[in-house]
Amino acid sequence: MIARTSLFQSRINFIKLRRFVLSRQNEDGGFAFCRPLPSSLPETFYAVYILKAVGEEIPNREKLMNFLRKNIRKELYSIFWIFRSLSLLEEELPDLSDFLLNKLESAVNRGVSRSIVSETGNTATYTFEGPNVLREIYLLSTSLRLLRVKIPDFVIEFIKKFRKNGGFGITAPNLQETYFCVSVLEDVENRDDVISYIRQHESRGGGFSKIPHGHPPYIEDTFYSLSSLSLLHHIYKSEKTLEYICSLQNSNGGFRRSIYGGISTLENTYYALACLEYLSVP
Repeated sequence: MIARTSLFQSRINFIKLRRFVLSRQNEDGGFAFCRPLPSSLPETFYAVYILKAVGEEIPNREKLMNFLRKNIRKELYSIFWIFRSLSLLEEELPDLSDFLLNKLESAVNRGVSRSIVSETGNTATYTFEGPNVLREIYLLSTSLRLLRVKIPDFVIEFIKKFRKNGGFGITAPNLQETYFCVSVLEDVENRDDVISYIRQHESRGGGFSKIPHGHPPYIEDTFYSLSSLSLLHHIYKSEKTLEYICSLQNSNGGFRRSIYGGISTLENTYYALACLEYLSVP
């Protein structure tokens, strides 16, 4: 939890942040990208995380629980987002370990082909991402670990094959896929090389950029970097990065992805709060 100490109190408007998040909650208890759009599982997880991170009560909890339970189905993204929300809410998870393990074996056996090379892009409001075997294995492994199921050794060996120049990637190392792989491996060999690779992406004004020594920084790349450093047990402190993240809060209380402007989203706000949690750990 992010303590409301002087470290953040003067830099983050918690009242507006709370209002921003609650303005995204629908009648069914779930949260949406914005109204009048329907509730979605990712947005609901982001909202639950944010509220928990700043010590706020989860409103309409019974409706929220009903929304999550009725959307549980044997589909990877449904399981991943619902499991993460239920875990934050300290609720019991349904045992779908056999399904997840079968999907994990299938993903590894399928390997990498042209049809699953990472492709990403942005629209005015949403980020869309093409199929990616590393993301798929990350989602499956995270869900299994929430069920306290050990990740099979053949998965670990498969992920190790994507080590490239300090980082990880399908075609070239990048921060997002490095985060996916570090999350799956947990125990990374020659971790100092990975730490060095990540820190090459520090932007001179704080935050992390998509390319080494690049500019501008983006909140998602800062999230991937700080999350990976945390998993690698690397202590990272930077007043510039702290100031950069806090500067992304918009007047409505939510956070944008760039110092050059943009709309507030629950996703960007989640990235920002997760980064601040990491930076606030002694």
